Amino acid sequence: MKNSTLLRLWALSLSLLPVALYASPITTANDSLSFVHICLDFDFEMRQLQSEMKQELRQVGAEINAVEHEIANTARRSNKRYKKALEHKIALLEKQEKLVVQFQGAALKVRYRKGIDLIKLMYEKILGLDHHFTGMQTFQNVSMLSNPNSYPEFEKAKEALEKNANKKFNMALPSLLNSNPFISSAFTLVTALLSERPQKAKETDFEQIACILDFTVRMNADLSVVRNETEFLKQANQTMKEGCEKLFEEYTKAVQYHVPLEKCRGNDDWETLQEMLDGKIKEMEQQLMANPTAVGASKDQINLEFATQRVSEFISKYSTFIAQGTQYYQKFDNIVSNYENEDVCKAQLPRQFTELKFDIKSTIEKFNNTYNLPEIQGSRLKDLLYGLN
Repeated sequence: MKNSTLLRLWALSLSLLPVALYASPITTANDSLSFVHICLDFDFEMRQLQSEMKQELRQVGAEINAVEHEIANTARRSNKRYKKALEHKIALLEKQEKLVVQFQGAALKVRYRKGIDLIKLMYEKILGLDHHFTGMQTFQNVSMLSNPNSYPEFEKAKEALEKNANKKFNMALPSLLNSNPFISSAFTLVTALLSERPQKAKETDFEQIACILDFTVRMNADLSVVRNETEFLKQANQTMKEGCEKLFEEYTKAVQYHVPLEKCRGNDDWETLQEMLDGKIKEMEQQLMANPTAVGASKDQINLEFATQRVSEFISKYSTFIAQGTQYYQKFDNIVSNYENEDVCKAQLPRQFTELKFDIKSTIEKFNNTYNLPEIQGSRLKDLLYGLN
């Protein structure tokens, strides 16, 4: 079929480059680590490559058409024009192949470079989460809220009750049991009941500690869930951090860059990594142009392709973790919002309860906005990393 080689190579090249989704790139420096910026810029660069490829292949195609007319017109003549036309066609076909190799290398370089940007972005978000978990007062607040002995009002009332306890039944609770919120609460109630004080005074004593006892007993188990699952998320984020560092190590191995992510970030060594990528792509292109079936060049290409796919897989893991974290904190919000006697006891509840509620709502907002990767664009970006249309 006429121009079959041109069409085949054109189709092959097009399959490597995605169809554009966006109208223009974002170039604001402040958005250098923005997921939206990476996605838009990624699509724009690939679209530019596609446009350049079409233009150059169209020009070569026109030249092939012209030389095929020349071949047809001189086919039955043994002359220099016929021989020259054949040589020209062979040269043009070789040019087509080189163009495809160049565009493949350019597209792969863009994909690999954006993969680095994505690893940087997710690492910064993971570090932000680590800082967030470390700085949160959840653990301190929950420990305080769960134990009635942490409340100054309870301790004062407890001391007063012990002083007025019935001497026949007077005994001190061992320190080990005194640290147990349930036993301590029960002991205080029994002490109050056995007190020698008048009935009216006993009722006043109970009123002073009623809200504290009600809150700590009702909420103890639920607050333990908040504490334990927050610790789980903190550890899971640490695992994500280690996974991101391992991904970077494996990713940059493809271009013989062996500096750990934390050190690369600390030394701002991204330019060196970019230079090594440029050198690897150039070396691969030269090998393929010299010999399209070169084993070494093909292996390098496979390694780079596999590396970009691993970034896509990590995006899925990261997105799943953020979605999971959001669900956890929404559950925490339901827990702290469902204390049924909050209106009655509001005046006696400590500030730590308000701080805990604020921390939880603030974290939900951060999971939804600061740490989340937009789902639709995330799917699109994974397609770009895989080299899909």
